[in-house]
Amino acid sequence: MVNNRPDQSSPGTITAGQAARLLMLTPRRLRQLAADGHIPSAVRGRYPLAAVITGYLRFLRESIERAAENNAGAGLASAKEREIRLRLAQREATLIDATDAEAFHSFSSSLYRKELAGLGASVSRDPIIANLIDQQLASALDRFDSRFADALPKLKRGDDPLA
Repeated sequence: MVNNRPDQSSPGTITAGQAARLLMLTPRRLRQLAADGHIPSAVRGRYPLAAVITGYLRFLRESIERAAENNAGAGLASAKEREIRLRLAQREATLIDATDAEAFHSFSSSLYRKELAGLGASVSRDPIIANLIDQQLASALDRFDSRFADALPKLKRGDDPLA
C-alpha cells in the first residue's frame, strides 16, 4: 500500500518540544510567547526555526530594554541575554559536525585524485602535455584541500566557512 500522507516535517521547521528545548523553555511558556505574538504560532504542530529564534531574541532584547529603563536588574538581564546568545551560537555550531565534514572532504578528495589520476595520458599521447595536464590537476586538487583546511577552523567555531 502506498503512503499518500504528506511528510509532516517541513524544512526549516521544528516541533514544539524541539523549540522548547532549544530555547530552554517549557512547552507551556513557548505557547504563551506565541499567544503574546513574540514568536509565530505553530502551523500543523511545527514552528519555523529561524522565526522562533529571532522572535525569542527580540522578546529578550525588549525585556532587557524594559529592565534597563527601570534600572533594576539590568545587569542580570544583559548577562542572561549574553548567556542565551552564546548557548544558541554553540548549538548552531554543532548542527554540522566538523568531524563529519572533515571525513567527507577526505573521502571526496581521495576519490577525485583516484578518478583523475592518469587523465593526461588518456587525453594526449604526447608525454609532455600529458604530464602537464596531470600536474595542473594535482595542483587544483591541492588548492581544493588547502581551501578546505583554511575553512575548517571557521566551521568548528560555528562561523560561515564560505565567508
